[in-house]
Amino acid sequence: MVVILFSMFFASCNSCSKTKEREFLPSIERKKLHKLYLPPIKIQRYEQDLFAIPLDSLKNRLTALYPKYSFFYRLEDLENPANLFQIKLYLTDPVVKQLKKDVDKQYADLDWLEKELYEAFKRILYFDSTFKIPKVFTYISGGDFEFPVKYAENNLIIALDMYLGQSYPIYAQWGIPRYISYRMTKDFIIIDCMKEIARAYVEKYTPPTSTLLDQMLYHGKILYFTDLTLPYIADSIKIYYTTPQYIWASKNEGNVWGFFIDKKLLYTTDMREIMKYIGEAPFTSTFSQYSAPRMGQFIGWQIVRSYAKNHPKENFKDIFAITNSSILLQQSHYKPKKL
Repeated sequence: MVVILFSMFFASCNSCSKTKEREFLPSIERKKLHKLYLPPIKIQRYEQDLFAIPLDSLKNRLTALYPKYSFFYRLEDLENPANLFQIKLYLTDPVVKQLKKDVDKQYADLDWLEKELYEAFKRILYFDSTFKIPKVFTYISGGDFEFPVKYAENNLIIALDMYLGQSYPIYAQWGIPRYISYRMTKDFIIIDCMKEIARAYVEKYTPPTSTLLDQMLYHGKILYFTDLTLPYIADSIKIYYTTPQYIWASKNEGNVWGFFIDKKLLYTTDMREIMKYIGEAPFTSTFSQYSAPRMGQFIGWQIVRSYAKNHPKENFKDIFAITNSSILLQQSHYKPKKL
């Protein structure tokens, strides 16, 4: 096992979750930003309308609701009795009913999320005048913790049952690891929303990723998008790190980068090797149990930030359109210091 030198020290949340320099953020004309007009964001609560339907009226009521919720089902689906039976099973499932009850209790009011989305959408529109404001829906997924937010066909779909708190008992029953349930809270909803929108932007330009460096920059671009849209949120929250993990990543960035270079890992196509530094885990096993996970994503983020800092006139879409990872790395002038 390779153990990289790390420092574990106590620091305030502000000092450990905010970078010292923000030159990677493009300048914003505040007056222009404030003048941008957006209609108020209104979240459509699919779970509330669906569970309010009497079981003996499913077909008729779902047909009536179709114009509002066409993303969730097709009218022809309602002609098949087997589909209606599956919906009834879902609505009467004890676990799903408990999820719905707890969502109603914790998320009775989503005014706060509508305001957060409004501000984030405004910032996207500032940097991309062609951005189309999506429709926003919530629903009960019944356990889709891998994809709690979906963004497709200009619809943003949020599974509120996946944000009931890291200690929510049903998550433990499902066997969801604590390092995943850690981020299944209210604070991470807006982060996940922006990441899914970012993913759509990145995948519009980026070819299938094959090397570790490709994967690093893929995730780095998504994280940079959260810098643009959610500048007030701590970096540790954006990358799903605890305070100690963020401290470790920041302190050991140069050492990990040097390790990647020395071991010639940047251009490996071995997915097992790549996932050590990109995939979900409680820590990076190559280094130590005290290390931060997903260090490839963290360093990819810093590379994209470095590129943006050194090319202040380029729009985020210009950066995302750079599909040659070697060129982006070279032109980023990324040179972290080793401890």
